[in-house]
Amino acid sequence: MARSDLSATIYDCLDDVETIFGDTVTALEDDGQLVHVDFAHSKSREFDLVFGADGLHSKVRSLVFGLEADFEHHVGLVVCALELEGYRPRNELVAVTQTTIGVQTMRLSLHHDATLVLFTFRDDRPIPLHDVEARQELLRTRLRGIGGEAPNILEHLPRAKSFYMDRASQIRMPTWSRGRVALLGDAAAAPSLLAGQGSALAMVGAYVLAAQLRRTQGNHQQAFAAYQRQLQPMIQDKQDAALQLDIAFAPKDRKQLYMRNATIRLMGLPFVSKLVMARSLRDPIELPSW
Repeated sequence: MARSDLSATIYDCLDDVETIFGDTVTALEDDGQLVHVDFAHSKSREFDLVFGADGLHSKVRSLVFGLEADFEHHVGLVVCALELEGYRPRNELVAVTQTTIGVQTMRLSLHHDATLVLFTFRDDRPIPLHDVEARQELLRTRLRGIGGEAPNILEHLPRAKSFYMDRASQIRMPTWSRGRVALLGDAAAAPSLLAGQGSALAMVGAYVLAAQLRRTQGNHQQAFAAYQRQLQPMIQDKQDAALQLDIAFAPKDRKQLYMRNATIRLMGLPFVSKLVMARSLRDPIELPSW
């Protein structure tokens, strides 16, 4: 996908921060004083602290805390996103959706005649994360026969500018830090597609952690504990609430489909949307001052 405005803004602020692209961490060793880090392509380095902000499938988390399977909680859905150029039909400033039992399609128009298509569907099969062709074949198999725009979209699939598919999961961990290593964002506590706000929560987490490190004058043990103590209850509440929202993305049966459609129609009434959404968009957290 094209670099988002948020990521571009963050990157443009990193004047004094060394940035390395095209590499990944292969080993971490915390000796209590420093963290020794090995990279796939660069020479080994030593750091005072290491923060794993590398997403749902965090390499840092697996190296320091153990297998992903110990912390991942699959919510029963698969999410797929692809970007198409020159796709028709095209509707400006409108999200076009088609929802059937177990599957939802959403289409959004982007700049420069690009279209973003999002699929969510119920499936418990493992996702071949490193095999694009296998993932695309899984998508074709799962969407076969649902009608609507799906056949047209699938015809464009080989020419997709970008393609993403993964299980929708939450990460739930008893602790977000170990020694001199701490986790941020989805690596520590992914709320999943159902909850949304993943980027916002990651930004809030980074701010709180930085403020706590400043407040404790670099005492990482105190800072890590305060960071988790402040954020974990709120994020767990969001995770718990999200598990009730799968009906909005892929209804299990005809009854859920009817309830989902009725709710969407009611959301068109201003007082209903305000009542339903206001609480979910207002987080009960006070950011530390600097």
